[in-house]
Formats: sequence, C-alpha cells, structure tokens
Amino acid sequence: MHLLSNRSRGLLSCGVLLALSGAASAASNHWDSLEAFDVTAGIGGAMRPTYLGSNRYTASPVPLIDIKWNDMLSLGTDGLRLYWHADRLIIGAGLTFDPGRDEKNSDTFSFRPGDDRLKGLGKIDAAVGYQVFASYRLWRVDLHAAAIKFDGNQNDGVMVRYGAALPLPLGSKFVVTPHIDSLWANRSYTQTYFGVTGQQALQSSFAPFGAGSGTLGVTAGLKLNYAFSRHWFVMADASTTMLTGDAKRSPLSYSDTATIVATMVGYHF
Repeated sequence: MHLLSNRSRGLLSCGVLLALSGAASAASNHWDSLEAFDVTAGIGGAMRPTYLGSNRYTASPVPLIDIKWNDMLSLGTDGLRLYWHADRLIIGAGLTFDPGRDEKNSDTFSFRPGDDRLKGLGKIDAAVGYQVFASYRLWRVDLHAAAIKFDGNQNDGVMVRYGAALPLPLGSKFVVTPHIDSLWANRSYTQTYFGVTGQQALQSSFAPFGAGSGTLGVTAGLKLNYAFSRHWFVMADASTTMLTGDAKRSPLSYSDTATIVATMVGYHF
C-alpha cells in the first residue's frame, strides 16, 4: 500500500492505500510463511491534496483488503500480484490501477483526485497498469522497487518507484516505521499529469507547458502500527512529498509539497 501513496497514481489516494497496505503487511509479519489464505481488512480515512500539486485539501476514505494465497498470490490495494520469494528476496509481477483525475472538485470522501481549477484540461480516465516489482530485506531495512506501464486512453506512461523502510519494534505490539520513496516517470506520464498542451491552454487558464521525463518527487514519512490483540490493530501514516523537476515547475503545481495524513482500524483474520 508507498509518492502521493499513488498511486499521480492518481498519486494521491493510491499513495495512501499503498502506505497503509505496507503497514498492514508488517502487522501480519510479511516475511513469515502464511496459511493457505491470509486475509486482512480495514477501514479508515485520510486528509490529502485534491491532486498532486494542489494547495487545497480534502477528506478521502481509506479501505483496505489484502488477501494472500499460499504466499505466492495476493489481491489488495496494490493490485493483483503473483510473486516468488526466497529468504529475504521477493520478486513478482501483476496488475495495478490508476484512478485518473477529474477537472472538477471530487465529491466528499471520493477516491478520485480532482479540482475545479483544472477545468479545460480534460478528464484523465482510469487506467490499468502492468507492474514488475522486487523487495529485499537488508539487515532490518526493507528495500523495494516497482516499475509500472499504464495502458489507458490518456495515461499510457511508465512509472518507477523505489525506496526504503525501517520497521522499529517498540515492544511486542507497537511498530514505528520511517520510510522514504522516490518516483520517476517517463515523458508520457509526466505530460499527462503535469503538462499543458496548446489546445488545453486555449480551454483553460494555464499557459502551455511541456513536461519531460524525470524524478517527480521524493516522499518521506512515518508509519505507526499498534496491535490491540492477535487480530485487531490500528495504523497511522503521515507522509510529505516534495515535488521536483517538471512536476515542480508545472503551472498546475500551486504547492511544491503535499502532505497526507491517514489512519485506519483493521482486522487480521
């Protein structure tokens, strides 16, 4: 569940989901062998920007469902994944999802990013993404990377995400996890979310802007996970993304930073 988690993957709502999904994995001890089925479910909420680059914030629900089968197939907020692991290494492939973006304010508690200030830019439809990923635990540090190729009408770009997390157990029930991530995207993805074509400039209040490939931003944050019992737990995540490159220079970016604060209550079956 890790940049603004999202996804912009719509980088926002999915960013929250990925972050909390990661915390849930820690709660169920990701590195231990599982039963045939391992299920975690939860619900919570988050405050996030209306879109990546916005200086306005909105509330959003954060549902969680994470199902694993035979420690090789998983279905959750990070998509459908088939993976293989040996000791501390995990590699795999699967499908994920980008919710897109609206050119109007999203409804209260909406999953989808959107803002009235984007009027004239057009709607970015949701897109399926094909991903490959890997993670490795080095000492106590979890290193992870994923590459995603989206296949949508507006979004057919490529995104690469990589980072590290350090789970720090404070007793038997409480885990604090500082984490850092970086997000790179190719020209197609960056132009879709941060560029302004000549036609869009005529229809909106923005000047034309050509966005190229590069690092979109760096996210640093802190996750908290507390287990009330064998099954019940509560999670929280606070993360701040610092935009870089053309994402920062884009006329769509009213703010160079974006913060997400999310909490969730979950149950591990």
